Amino acid sequence: MILGIYGYQDSGKTTIVEGLVASLVKGGLKVASVKHSARADVADEEGKDTWRHSRAGSDPVVLMTSEGAVVRMRGEVPVEKIVGMLMDTFSPDVVIIEGLKDGPYPKVALGDIKAKDGTVLSNPTVTELTHYVTKEVLFERALGSLPGLDCHKCGLDCRSMARAIAEGRRKPEDCKELPSRGVMITVGGKRIATGTFVSEIVDDTVRGMLSSLKGYEPGKDVEIRLRPEGRKAKARKSKRV
Repeated sequence: MILGIYGYQDSGKTTIVEGLVASLVKGGLKVASVKHSARADVADEEGKDTWRHSRAGSDPVVLMTSEGAVVRMRGEVPVEKIVGMLMDTFSPDVVIIEGLKDGPYPKVALGDIKAKDGTVLSNPTVTELTHYVTKEVLFERALGSLPGLDCHKCGLDCRSMARAIAEGRRKPEDCKELPSRGVMITVGGKRIATGTFVSEIVDDTVRGMLSSLKGYEPGKDVEIRLRPEGRKAKARKSKRV
């Protein structure tokens, strides 16, 4: 679940982020947070080792200490890229972005600022915000467990089914096409819908082919990445030259 929190200066953004993070972590969720600021200076101190790395061309530059690490990246970094890095590296349940007024994510408005597109709550309490975020995390988990076929065999589309599961009105087993194998297919980062039949065919076929290869271990996770056809063609062309 990704959530932006915005408002004018001194509207209480950091205070409510502190309370929300503490509440979510206490509830067993893993939380990552981002501070977005138009005025913050992230430049390194001139002459320091990391400054010299950056000046020489390194991007990003990482400072590691016994207490943690700091990553410095050049230029303005899109929030989607930051969120992607956090998700891929740390797999948090929730990413909170303080100061995010725009972008594709749901947002919370604080103070008397005019609500932006995608605003889901205005001036909530920490309790209200915790309830909302927890509910959305349960929804996303339920949606991720469903095949995404929207076959309506259960009487609902997958999003409605996920919402019903999150609210305790349905169970995952009520899905008539719930994949029986742990198969997930993504193309360009977008998940492809797979039901029971497809997941079984893919799992049996791939594991059958891999079983004759040295290094394959039954029961282990398998990941296969196919590069775009254009890259292969380009590589072949460069070889011919």
